[in-house]
Amino acid sequence: MWRSILATLVFITSFGAYAGTQISDTDSAIKARQEQFKEIKTEFKQLRFEVVINEKFNAERALKHADKVADLTQSLIDMFRVRSDQGDTKALPVVWDKWNRFEQQMNDFRDITEQIAEALHYQNREDAADFVNQAAKSCKGCHRYFKKR
Repeated sequence: MWRSILATLVFITSFGAYAGTQISDTDSAIKARQEQFKEIKTEFKQLRFEVVINEKFNAERALKHADKVADLTQSLIDMFRVRSDQGDTKALPVVWDKWNRFEQQMNDFRDITEQIAEALHYQNREDAADFVNQAAKSCKGCHRYFKKR
């Protein structure tokens, strides 16, 4: 809960100006979310390595990546609120045509990333690894249905 409140405050202060331009400039919205996804992908790869692969598990290092991924996912859904399926985008029109399904999958992904961080706060590698695998499956499921290939 505290993470959601904090993320909302960060979003309002950091992205408030961006939200106003989002409506009038879909190209900027597309670029911003693509950059956000790239950053999530980079952090998630590091997180997966630290939690699932690395034999020398370091909960503190893994938590740093988990917190970053969880923070980056907080505002992600808002970057899709304005229909922007034209131009240099990888998002399919079905994102907006099936908005409720898309929003649910995005919210589920966000929740899983928070669970990863929570497990790592308690240095619970096993649960964190399960959540990392769930998050990866969530990504694949969303990409399969909502992303151009």
